[in-house]
Amino acid sequence: MVIVTHGDVTTRPPLDRADAFTALETAVQWWGADVPDDPGVGELAQLLDEIVERLRGNQGDERSRKAAGPLAEVAEALRAVARLGTLLPVVSLWHLRTALQQEAVARRHLTTVSDPHPAGEPLSVPSVA
Repeated sequence: MVIVTHGDVTTRPPLDRADAFTALETAVQWWGADVPDDPGVGELAQLLDEIVERLRGNQGDERSRKAAGPLAEVAEALRAVARLGTLLPVVSLWHLRTALQQEAVARRHLTTVSDPHPAGEPLSVPSVA
């Protein structure tokens, strides 16, 4: 079984859609987005797109630009889930689990041993003016 690691917290991949979606909501909040109550999959993808744009616009930080790639893949996986709707639940869950794995990759790109940002706290991503 694959273990997904977020900072100092290690969790097993969620086995159902609701748990995977809850984990993704929490991850989007960690990246600094203001997640509305009961968001849809498309809304989470849109929030991630905004975060990706801010990370790519952060010219002085190579780690931010590296993290943007996997986060863009997370947003694409969420859009795939939105397109599927309630059809093919196993495929939707696969996309959600893939999204969680890519978010973990993005987080590893951003955080290092010398990173002053403690694991588990929301990230302040600079906005693009």
